[in-house]
Amino acid sequence: ICNLTDAELSDHIKACTNIVLEQFKAELIVTVIAQQLQVIRAAIKCFECRELGHIRKQCPKGPKGQKGNKKSIKPCHCQKGFHWSNQCQSKYDKHGNLLPQQENLKVCVESSAPQSNETTLNQTPI
Repeated sequence: ICNLTDAELSDHIKACTNIVLEQFKAELIVTVIAQQLQVIRAAIKCFECRELGHIRKQCPKGPKGQKGNKKSIKPCHCQKGFHWSNQCQSKYDKHGNLLPQQENLKVCVESSAPQSNETTLNQTPI
C-alpha cells in the first residue's frame, strides 16, 4: 500500500485492522498452547518418586541410591548387542572368535596379552 500513489486512507485503515486482527489471533493461539502445555506437564509422572508434574531428571527428591549389584555387572564381553555380561549366553564374539569360559573371564579381561599353554601347564597349583 505504501508504494501505491492512488491508495486512499480507507485502504490504509483496512490494512492496519487486518494486522491488529492477526496479532490478536497469534496472541490467542500462544495463550491456548501455553495452557495446553501446563495440562500436559501436570499429567507427567516421575518414575523416581511417582509424583505428578515433573520427570525423573528434574526430581526434587534426587536419585535413590544405586543398588549394589549394578556396580558388579559389566557390559557384555561378546560385544554383539546391548546386554549385560550376566545375561550373555553367546559362545562367540562379534568376529566369530571363541569366547573364554565364564570362570576364566576375569583373568582374560585383566590380561591384555594372550598366554601360551606352556606357561599355564608349568604353573603349580596353590
